[in-house]
Amino acid sequence: MNRCIFLMLSLGLISAQIAFAQKHGKISVYLIGGQSNATGQGYMANMADTMKFDTTILLFHSGKPHLNSGKPALTWMPLRQASESADRFGPELGFSNKIRLYDHNKHIAIIKHAHSGTNLYNQWNPGKDAADTAHWGQQFKVFVQTIDSGLNALRKMGYMPVIKGMLWQQGENDAIKIDSASLNYAKNLSHFISRVRQQYKTPKMPFVYGYVLPPPNTGADRDLVRKAEHDVDQHSATPWAIKNAIVVFTDDLSLRANDKNTKYPKDIIHFGTNGTWVLGIRMAQKFAN
Repeated sequence: MNRCIFLMLSLGLISAQIAFAQKHGKISVYLIGGQSNATGQGYMANMADTMKFDTTILLFHSGKPHLNSGKPALTWMPLRQASESADRFGPELGFSNKIRLYDHNKHIAIIKHAHSGTNLYNQWNPGKDAADTAHWGQQFKVFVQTIDSGLNALRKMGYMPVIKGMLWQQGENDAIKIDSASLNYAKNLSHFISRVRQQYKTPKMPFVYGYVLPPPNTGADRDLVRKAEHDVDQHSATPWAIKNAIVVFTDDLSLRANDKNTKYPKDIIHFGTNGTWVLGIRMAQKFAN
C-alpha cells in the first residue's frame, strides 16, 4: 500500500513539473556573440524615430566588463540596448524589429555575451569538445556560463527554451596581421560553429554572421579573414561550406566615422548607428528560410 501511495505521489509530482514547464510554452532563443561590432557601436541618441525595437522580446546578457545595459546583468528583462555602455546598442535592436516576421512563436528571447577586442583563435576558443574545458578561451567560458544561466532561468519561469539560431559578429582582431589567426580563420570559425551546435545539442542551428572590415579598409590579412567568412557560408561551394551558416553583406553599412556628432571621425572599423541597426535587420532576414 505504501508503495502505491509513493508511486501516486511521484506521478503527481512529475505531472506538476510538466504542467509548470508548459506554463508559458516554448520560447525561441537567439544567441549573440563576438567582439566590438557585436557589443555594438550604435548610439541611442542618434537613433531615428523610425527605429522601433520590440520590448516584448526578452533579453539576458553578461555583465561588466563585457556588457552594460544600465540594468542588472544576468537577469531577464524586456529588450533594451546591451553594449559596452548603456548609451550604445548592438545588432539586438534591429534584429528584434524584423525577427517576428520569420519566427511566429509568441515568446522570443535573446541571450548575449560579447567582448570588444577579442579574437577567435584563443579567447573564443571552444576547445575540442564540451569536456575539454581546460582549453576553452575566457570569452567562450563566459559565453557558455551566460547561456546556461539564461536557459535555466527561463525554465524556472515556466518556459521551454528552444535555441533557434546564433548571431556572430567578429574577426577584426584575427585580421591584425598575416599569421595563424588570419590564415586559419575558416578552420577556426567552422570549428566554433560546430562546437556551439554540439554544446547545445542543436546540430542544424542556423549561424548568421556578418563580413568584417568593410571598405575603405584594405589589407592582405583583412582579405584572408573575409575570404574565410565567404568560404564558410553554406552557398560558397568550397570545402569549408557549412550547412545553415549564412554570411551577411555589410560593405554598404554606415560607419562610426560618419555618425551624427561622432567623436570618432577616423573610425572606419566599427559600424555606426544606422549601420548597426541595419546589420541586425539583415541578420533577422537570414532566418526567412
